[in-house]
Amino acid sequence: MKHDFQPSVLIIDDHTKNLQILADMLQEKEYNVAMAKNGYRALKFISRRKPDMILLDIMMPDMDGFEVCRQLKAQEETKNIPIIFISALTDMSNKIKGFQTGGVDYITKPFRKEEVFARVTTHLELNRSYEKLREMNDKLRLEIRERRRIEASLRKANKEITDGMRYAEMIQRSLLPDDDEIRNRLPDSFFIWMPKSIVGGDIIFADTVGKKLILAVIDCAGHGVPGAFLTMIASAALRRIIKDEGQHSPANILNRLNVIVKTTLRQDTEHALSDEGLEAAVISVRIPDTEHQANTDDHVGKLIFAGARLPLFCVHHDEIKNIDGNRERIGYKKSDMGFNFTEHTVNIEKGMCFYVATDGFKDQIGGHEDKDSRFGFIRFGKERFANLLREVSVFPFDRQKEILTETFHKYRGDRERQDDVTILGFGFCQGSRIKQLSHMNRG
Repeated sequence: MKHDFQPSVLIIDDHTKNLQILADMLQEKEYNVAMAKNGYRALKFISRRKPDMILLDIMMPDMDGFEVCRQLKAQEETKNIPIIFISALTDMSNKIKGFQTGGVDYITKPFRKEEVFARVTTHLELNRSYEKLREMNDKLRLEIRERRRIEASLRKANKEITDGMRYAEMIQRSLLPDDDEIRNRLPDSFFIWMPKSIVGGDIIFADTVGKKLILAVIDCAGHGVPGAFLTMIASAALRRIIKDEGQHSPANILNRLNVIVKTTLRQDTEHALSDEGLEAAVISVRIPDTEHQANTDDHVGKLIFAGARLPLFCVHHDEIKNIDGNRERIGYKKSDMGFNFTEHTVNIEKGMCFYVATDGFKDQIGGHEDKDSRFGFIRFGKERFANLLREVSVFPFDRQKEILTETFHKYRGDRERQDDVTILGFGFCQGSRIKQLSHMNRG
C-alpha cells in the first residue's frame, strides 16, 4: 500500500527480536522505520530527527519507558509525538501508568499484525488531524492578534478623526451667529442648524450695518467635511464683501460671492480640480427709525431679499407666499460671474413672519410607508413644508423652533438623515418687541 504521506516510526525496545518483528510489520505498510535499543539512544536520535510516532517498550534497563515518555512530554518540541507503549497482555497496572504518563495507546505482546496496523494507523491519522487543528488554531490566533492590532489602529485612527471633526465642529459653530445675539437684533426670531454629520455644509450669517441687519443662509454642495470647507470660504467671503468692500445690497452681495467662491476654488480656469458651489439667500432688514413709527405704523420696516435658488417664505394673515430666488447657483464652473441677481423689496407689516430654509427638511424621507413611492417612503416635500411654516407662524418663535424640530424628527423616524437642516425664522409680531428694536437701534 502506497501512502501519499510516509510516516516515520521509531521503535524503542531492548530486545532485538521485538525490534525486528515490529519493523518488518511496519515496513510492509512502507512506513519509514527507525530503531533504538534503549532510552538514551532514543532521546539522542529524537533530538536530531523527530519521528511521527514512537512505539515504546515499558520494561528496559537503565531508563524505562515511563521515564523516556516523561522527558519527551516535558519538551515543547516533542510533547505532541504520539507514544504507543509495548506491554504484556496481563500487565494492566503498567498500562494504566502508561496512559497517566502520556501514552495514547498500547500494543500487547505477543504482537498481532492486525492489532499493530490498526493502532498505529489510527493514532497516526489522529495525530495528523491534531496537527492540522493545531496549525489552524495557531493561524487563527495569529489572525486574531492581527485583527486586534488592526482594530486598535482603527480605533486610534477613528479617535484622531473624531477628535479632529469635533474640533472642526467647534470652529464651524464659531462661525454661526449667537442665538442671543440674533435675538438682540430680532427679538422675534430663531434658527435651527442641524448638520447631517458632525460638521455640515449649511451656515447662517448675521451682521449689523448701521440701521440694517444683514442675514444670509448658505447651503453648500455636499455635507460633512467638504461642505464645511465651503461654508468657511463662504463666511469669510461674506465678511469681506460686507465689512471690507462695503456692499450691503443683497443682490450685490450675491454677485460678489459668486465671483469670490469661483475664483477662490479656481473654477474660473480650465484646469480646476473641483466643481463645487452653493445656494444662498441674503436678506437686508431695515430697523424702524423711531419708537413712534414702531408702535403706530402698519409698515414697521423694509426687507430686501435676493436668492440663489433659495426662496424666502412670508406668512401674513394666515397666508404664505414664497419669493423665489434666481435659478443661478453660486461659484460653480458653469456659474456666470457676470450674472446679476434680482432684488425683491417687501414693506414689513406688523404680524409678518419670514423664513429661509435649506433643502434638508423638505427632502427628508420618512412618514408612513407609501406603496406608490419608488423607495417605499415619501419626502416631506416643499408644499407640506410651506404649510407647516404657515401653521406654526401663530406661535411664539421659541415654540415654532420646538415644533419644527419635533416634526422633523418624528417624520424622519429611524430613516437616514438625507441632508443638513437649516431654518432661519423671524418676524415683527408684537409692538413691544418692535419698540425694543427701535430703542436698541437709537442706542
